[in-house]
Parts: sequence; structure tokens; C-alpha cells
Amino acid sequence: MTWIIIAALIVVFIIGYRILTSDTRKAIDSLAHFLKVKPMLVESMLQEMGSRHSQTFTRMLNNGYTDEMHQAAYLLFIYLTFIKQADDRQIGLWRETLLRAGLSPELHAEHTEAALFYFADFELDAFELAQFRRAYNERYNQEAIAN
Repeated sequence: MTWIIIAALIVVFIIGYRILTSDTRKAIDSLAHFLKVKPMLVESMLQEMGSRHSQTFTRMLNNGYTDEMHQAAYLLFIYLTFIKQADDRQIGLWRETLLRAGLSPELHAEHTEAALFYFADFELDAFELAQFRRAYNERYNQEAIAN
């Protein structure tokens, strides 16, 4: 009888956990599927955002709008290339990931402003982020700058 009660508690715990984290898992999976990357990358970004910003990010993604999905893709790009300080090869790979998802590889000011909001716990320097955006666009997006 004791084993049945323990098994029932475990099942209730697992089901409760799945229900409570379903929004987060849905947001992670949708962005990972859109970019064709491992969900672990999106999950690590959410964990480092902090509780309040990750909840806002999850709600934004679960709205299901294309613009929010694109914004989230650029946030992941900034997280993996600027915050994690990727090398040139990785920046090129993530640029290709944006292109493969049908997004423009050019970073705009609105993307960096969103990064400053969502990654506020990192206390990013707005000037450094703007310099990164400018240097990235000059190096990798010459044709977009010329137009």
C-alpha cells in the first residue's frame, strides 16, 4: 500500500511539473525549432536572464506573433555572440543561422535596445553593445550598409 501512495505522489509531482513548465518549454521549443538549434541554447539564455525577464520573454514568445519570434532570434544571437563573446567563426555560424531562418543578418538599434532590457541583470554597457552592432554590421553586412 505504501508503494502505491509513493508511486501516486511521484506521478502527481511529474504531471504538476509538466503543467507548470509547459509555457516555458513551449517557448523554448518554438524558438529552437524556428532557428533549427538545440533547445539547450535557448534554455541557458532564459536561465541567465533572470526570473522576471525570462517570464516576460516567455510570454512574448507564446503570443505566437512572427515579429516576436524574430526579435527572440536576434536576442539569442546577441546573447551567444556578444554576451558569451564568441569568436569570429562562431559569429559567422550564428549569422548563417539567422539567414537559414529567413532573417536579415543585419543588427538594428531596436535589437540592441531589446537586449539591454532583457539582459538588464548583466548590466550591459549600451555603448559597448552599440559598438559591437556597428562593428558586426560593418564586417559581415557590407552590402546592407551600402544600401
